[in-house]
Amino acid sequence: MEAILRAAGSEIEREGLDRLTTKRIAAAAGVSIGALYEYFPNKEAIVFALLTDWLERVYKVLDDLHPQRGGCQDMLTYLTRQMDEMVGLYADQPGLGSLITAIASMPQLREAVREHDSRSAATTASALTHFAPQADPMIVLSTARSIAIFAHETLSEALVRKAPDGQALIENLKVCAFALASRLLLRSSHARQAP
Repeated sequence: MEAILRAAGSEIEREGLDRLTTKRIAAAAGVSIGALYEYFPNKEAIVFALLTDWLERVYKVLDDLHPQRGGCQDMLTYLTRQMDEMVGLYADQPGLGSLITAIASMPQLREAVREHDSRSAATTASALTHFAPQADPMIVLSTARSIAIFAHETLSEALVRKAPDGQALIENLKVCAFALASRLLLRSSHARQAP
């Protein structure tokens, strides 16, 4: 199954989603078409599995960095490692641009992305709360969501669409994440000082 997903990603990267066929995926994976159909009923199922596998890897990175699971000890290190890990995930997924585009046309993918976004925001908000325990929970969640939106759009532009100033965009993303996090730390600090 892993070979099929890798081959599908490579085929999408090379020829695009429109030209993707189960026959081409099977040939690229080095398996028979019958073996492919033992795992996946059609190319849409392969695309769904490919994207949801990537989303799960993204979530796992976010969750593993949580300070309660032995992750980072301060917020800036947490955010730096989060962004650095995301760079690797965005850079290493062949065909990611086409997969992201496919979300709009496949209701199953939209639902999977919604669920992923909710889980990811919750684990990031929990980590941010660990570092800024006095911060308003709604602001913390909004900050977590904002960071995720900025990160996705920036990393897509820098790494998927290969912007010429990609490295500068990634550095700017970190600055934005730090600024948002600093606001939480300041609010948490003010809340502790209030009588």
